[in-house]
Amino acid sequence: MSINDRSAIVRYTLWACVVWSAIVGASLYWNYFHEHEFTLALARNEALANINKDISFRRWATSHGGVYVPVTDATPSNPYLVAVDKDVETTGGRKLTLMNPAYIVRQMQQLYSETFGVRGHITSLKPINPGNVPDAWETEVLGAFDRGERETVFAAAAIDDKPYMRAMMAMVTEPGCLKCHAHQGYRLGDVRGGISASVPMEPYLARESEVLKATTGSHAGIWLIGILAFFWLQHRALARLAERLQAEREIRELNESLDARVRERTEELEQANRELESFSYSVSHDLRSPLRALSGYAHIIGEDEAEHLSPQGREMLARIGSNAEKMGTLIDDILQFSRIGRNEMRRETIDMGALARSVAEELCGDYPAAQIRIADLPQVRGDAAMLRQIWVNLIGNACKFSAKREQPEIEVGAEAEGGETVFYIRDNGVGFDMAHAEHLFGVFQRLHAESDYPGTGAGLAIVKRIVERHGGRIWAQAEVGLGTTFRFTLAK
Repeated sequence: MSINDRSAIVRYTLWACVVWSAIVGASLYWNYFHEHEFTLALARNEALANINKDISFRRWATSHGGVYVPVTDATPSNPYLVAVDKDVETTGGRKLTLMNPAYIVRQMQQLYSETFGVRGHITSLKPINPGNVPDAWETEVLGAFDRGERETVFAAAAIDDKPYMRAMMAMVTEPGCLKCHAHQGYRLGDVRGGISASVPMEPYLARESEVLKATTGSHAGIWLIGILAFFWLQHRALARLAERLQAEREIRELNESLDARVRERTEELEQANRELESFSYSVSHDLRSPLRALSGYAHIIGEDEAEHLSPQGREMLARIGSNAEKMGTLIDDILQFSRIGRNEMRRETIDMGALARSVAEELCGDYPAAQIRIADLPQVRGDAAMLRQIWVNLIGNACKFSAKREQPEIEVGAEAEGGETVFYIRDNGVGFDMAHAEHLFGVFQRLHAESDYPGTGAGLAIVKRIVERHGGRIWAQAEVGLGTTFRFTLAK
């Protein structure tokens, strides 16, 4: 069993480590995924910001119909522009050329790319300028725009083997555009092409890498702390198991020792019981003989020598006989009390109502005025002779202590309380003070004077022992002058 317990602890620890690793791994993957999504979102926002910048410059230039600039190597005359007054000369003889909005935006995109690395491009499926020819990705997006789609398109793609976030927005013909492009057949609202921005991903990926390194390190630390905690708990569990096994061994050894001591004490108790039984027999035999002799001699003297005795002598002789009989009754009660604890119980099904009624009928001769009412009582399992002794003592006591009433009333019944059956015997007799109830079931304990209510005082002690041998309990409730109620239970 201990090997299985140890294996279970190790197995549970390994499973806990696997589950913990899966949880930490899932958390790390979630952080990786969301951090990468955050990186892409930052790059998309920058790409979109650059497109919005280019469109704003284009609209500004369109609102002014273009801008005249000096003709230089950097800004030569646009050979692809068809417009009146494309090239002009100032009164001072300075030559100027018209930069249309697209020309301005392309120049700004080129400058921005050289300065910040963000590539911008104005393109179309029908470009006039060869520099505006779309690449493969732009061609695909322009095709979607041509089919009516208007959403800004994003894509992570490589340019010259370097990662970029690319974005493209459709360019729609506006009123200012017709000045330069009306001859191409464009109308207001037509998609003329697209404008794209490509943002280098390397700075974003570098930032992402630093964040993920920190995230990986923190997760590794958390994972290690959890694993160490599991193995510490395993160590503690194994230590507790070892302590429990040691305690179990000690308990087994103690139980074996206790078993031996119990056997020894049982043998001593059996020997004591045998000696007690022998003593009881000796008491019964040795005390009864002189008592019978004493009673017999008193009877003979009373018959043969009565005329020679004074009245006082005859009274004393009568007391001798009475006390001899009382002593015999006391010996009988002692023997009966001792036998109840030793006699073997013969359990059978007993009709408690029939048993109580038979006892009441026997007592009617001694107490003819008593009105005894016995309700229907349930059947029980027990020793018939012992249970009869309960009713004899309890109903007999009820009759005896209510005999001085003008109408003695005794009620016997049963009721269910707390899942068990409680039998009761209630009378309207003299009752007693509950302050002395603790002495009620003691051997030879009396709560009333013997001159008023004769008896040895052993009856209730006998009843209590019988009830306890049947696995029950007994108690009483009384009030001086208002009667007594005895209640008892028996095991189911």
